[in-house]
Amino acid sequence: MRVRALALTITTILLLTGCAQSSQRYAANPDVGAYFTAPTKWIKIDEKILRKAERKGADAAGLEKANLVLWQEAYSKLPNVLPKEIFGLNPTEHPIAFIRVRQLTMEESNEVSLNSLRDLIIPVTKLYSGQSTVVSDFILLDDEEIVEEGARGVRTTFSFTPPGSLNETVKQTSLISEDRSTLYFFIVRCTTKCFKANSEEIDKISDSFTVRGVR
Repeated sequence: MRVRALALTITTILLLTGCAQSSQRYAANPDVGAYFTAPTKWIKIDEKILRKAERKGADAAGLEKANLVLWQEAYSKLPNVLPKEIFGLNPTEHPIAFIRVRQLTMEESNEVSLNSLRDLIIPVTKLYSGQSTVVSDFILLDDEEIVEEGARGVRTTFSFTPPGSLNETVKQTSLISEDRSTLYFFIVRCTTKCFKANSEEIDKISDSFTVRGVR
């Protein structure tokens, strides 16, 4: 594990993005103290569209979780991306980025750990240790502990093949606020072929994700 402190302030990011307005767009929510940059040409999938899709057909437990979401937003390199492509496991053949910030229940707050943060999409911990066989080709590519001003957690990069689909690579950042009340979740993913072809751009987006927390 590598511990990395991110020292860039919002002011610095604004200055940097201001100097590169032609190539980068700035996605931020000051109410939750989180932000990142994405290429200007990437298409934004609005939060209202995602919320509507998430609530459609959800059971009581799903609606309860949805009501705890404070901010969610997605970006895609290509247009016409559907919410099911954002929320589903199957990869797209172009990169997508998705951020979600939500409050944790008391039970979740008490139980959260670095391993549970790794396991938000698939059981990374058990797959890595050989205790799970939900997928047969799981590969852990990178894992680093992240310490930021407003939260801490882990960034994990891994590849796997969802049943009946193409192999995909996921760069996942999962952080919990210092008071353990809020989960910050950010992923950039696509097919492994796409990920390799766009690795520099994907790394830049993922590295820009910063959490300063609620002030």
